[in-house]
Amino acid sequence: MTVKDLLAKIAHGHSLAGADLSGMDLSGLDLSGAKLFGANLSNCNLQNTKLCNANLAGANLEGANLEGADLTGAQMEVAIDDLLRRIGNGQNLAGINLSGMDLSGLDLTGARLGGANLSGCNLEGADLRGAYLYGANLEGANLAGADLRGARLRRANLTRANRLGAKIRKWALKGAFIAGPTAYVE
Repeated sequence: MTVKDLLAKIAHGHSLAGADLSGMDLSGLDLSGAKLFGANLSNCNLQNTKLCNANLAGANLEGANLEGADLTGAQMEVAIDDLLRRIGNGQNLAGINLSGMDLSGLDLTGARLGGANLSGCNLEGADLRGAYLYGANLEGANLAGADLRGARLRRANLTRANRLGAKIRKWALKGAFIAGPTAYVE
């Protein structure tokens, strides 16, 4: 299937469930609302691709480049495991849009999420030790009980973020945009 065929199918509302799109360059495309559940997207270039409200449940994203991808409202019930594997492998997910997702209690140690949109995310109890969140948007995120020791938060937007009970060292917030209640650990 060519990229042109893919876009035509999506434009006409056709399902691409189970489609084999492995290795395709889909960078910068608008695949919002695409029905890609169970699709093989392994080794795809999805850099800066809009996948807003796409159904990616059960999709194979192994080896896919998600840098700068917009996953706002995407259904990723199973694919979140792959996302966590990427974070664990130290893949750069800079600029990825995960706004509103429930990432509570997850191990995101060392995540490379510079400039990522995590606004409205539920990160309650998440382990973000050593995470690179330079310039990340955490506006309205729930960081209650999260461990952010060693996280780099310079230029991060923490406006209205719930940081009560979060483990954050005061120096880590230097240069971050902050409004609302604070909690520091020294």
